[in-house]
Amino acid sequence: MIDKRLVVITPVYKKELSENEYLSIKSSLYHLKNYNKVIVAPKKFSEDQKFINMWNDYGYRVVFFEDKYFINVDSYNKLMLNKMFYSHFTDYEYMLILQLDVLIFSNSLDYWMNKNLDYVGAPWMKNDLNGIRFNFAGNGGLSLRKIKTFISVLESNQLIKKEDYYDVLPISGNLKIILLLSLLFKLNFKYNATVFRFFYKKQEDFFWVFYAHFFVKEFKVANIEDSLAFAFERYPEYCFEQNNHCLPFGVHAWERYNPSFWEKHKKNLFNNSKNKENFYYKISSSKERLITDLVPGMV
Repeated sequence: MIDKRLVVITPVYKKELSENEYLSIKSSLYHLKNYNKVIVAPKKFSEDQKFINMWNDYGYRVVFFEDKYFINVDSYNKLMLNKMFYSHFTDYEYMLILQLDVLIFSNSLDYWMNKNLDYVGAPWMKNDLNGIRFNFAGNGGLSLRKIKTFISVLESNQLIKKEDYYDVLPISGNLKIILLLSLLFKLNFKYNATVFRFFYKKQEDFFWVFYAHFFVKEFKVANIEDSLAFAFERYPEYCFEQNNHCLPFGVHAWERYNPSFWEKHKKNLFNNSKNKENFYYKISSSKERLITDLVPGMV
């Protein structure tokens, strides 16, 4: 039965998929079969029926947005900071952003939704003279987002001043944004919130982690412990140790950060679902490689 509290959203900017991207889709289909799934794609693909049919065969609905949001990382950030995007999915309470460099290891989304957080993503890491350590949480490539709260942040007309805000904001790479925030607090005029959102040009996940609570005071971001159990990204072997030698719900950018670690654990991709016996999808013969080739013996 479909759980209509959450929609899985995968952004796609090209028509062809690599084998590892197919593996990402397969892990999503296997573990997240109880949720509706949407491909977000550029409008220029809207007349390509082959593209639409391919994703429909996998069980995805395709939603198109303006091409300008699929040019590069900066344009994608603009889409993820646009109220229009979240308003398309208000039939759901949560969305799971699941990029094509993600692997899913379990079907634990019910647990994560019940924690009633507004944002959960993999922890960011730091490696310097003091060694590897957790910095902040968390990355947006695999992230759980409460849609109503995200819209509230993007609609907010207030910029809430907090006396300790310097203590919780990273200085490195964010000095201009912090100075803008400080200036707006001093000016204290009617359109502070709108001005800040207009001038914000950094990563969209940084915005949700560090700045959303200036617009909605109760905006709840997962702590490091929860972020670690939810997803890994950089230094996965260290994360694995710190997570009591347990795999997380999923991993983002597994090909980029220590892929040899994940090669050892890919055998666990299809071992932790309660629905293993029911894993069956009707797909066209040309797509059978999604089931058979990438993980031998899984049919």
